[in-house]
Amino acid sequence: MGLDDLVVVNPREPDFLNHPQARALASGAFDLLAAARTAASLREAVADCQLVVAVSASPREFGPVPRTPGEVAAAALEGLQEGRTRKVAMVFGTERTGLLIHEMALCQEMISIPADPDYSSLNLAQAAQIVAFSLRQQVMLSQPRPASASEESHADHGDIERLHVHLEQALVAIGYLDPAEPKRLMPRLRRLFSRTRLEGSEVDLLRGICKQMEKVAASGRAGRCSNV
Repeated sequence: MGLDDLVVVNPREPDFLNHPQARALASGAFDLLAAARTAASLREAVADCQLVVAVSASPREFGPVPRTPGEVAAAALEGLQEGRTRKVAMVFGTERTGLLIHEMALCQEMISIPADPDYSSLNLAQAAQIVAFSLRQQVMLSQPRPASASEESHADHGDIERLHVHLEQALVAIGYLDPAEPKRLMPRLRRLFSRTRLEGSEVDLLRGICKQMEKVAASGRAGRCSNV
C-alpha cells in the first residue's frame, strides 16, 4: 500500500528480520522487512511523530474517541499536506493482547474498524491491511486521476444541443417521429444522452448516423411514423 517505514517495538524474536516465517510472509517485500527498525518502547518509537494513532477494536477509559479508518486517514493526510504534521504513526498492538492501557495513552487518535459487533476483533494482518488501504485510498482521492490514452474530453454543450436538433430532424425524415404528435420521444432521448456524458468523437459519430438516416429518407426508403 506504499508504506515503507516499519518500527517493531521490543520484538519477541530479536532476529525477526531473518526469521523464516517473517521472510515467508514478506514475499515480494524483503526490502521493507530489511529496512525495519526496532525500538525498546512505544514512547521511543513515536518520539519524532506529530500524530500517533492507535488501532484497536476496544476504546479505553480516558482514551481517544474511536473513528473509522477513512476519517482518520483523511484528517492525517490533510495535516501532512498542510505541513502541520510531518510524520504520522499507526500503532498496532500484539496479536494476543492488542494495545495496553499505557500504550493507548500515548496516542492522540484511535481507529476502530467497524466490523460486526458480534465479532469485532480482527487479526493483526487484517487490521494493518485495512488501515494501510484506507491511507492509500485517501492519497489516491487527493490526486487528480490521469486520463487514459483512450479517454477524450467531454463534448461541448453547444455540440450536444446541435446533435439533438439533428437527431430530431433525422427521426422525422425517416418517419419515426411525427412532429404533429412528438409525444415524449425527444425528452427521453435527451435524458438518455445526458446520462452518458458524450465525448466529442461520440457526438460526431451520432451526427454521422443522423446524416445517413437523412440520406436514406431522401432516397424514398423511409417508413411511416412508428414512435410510441
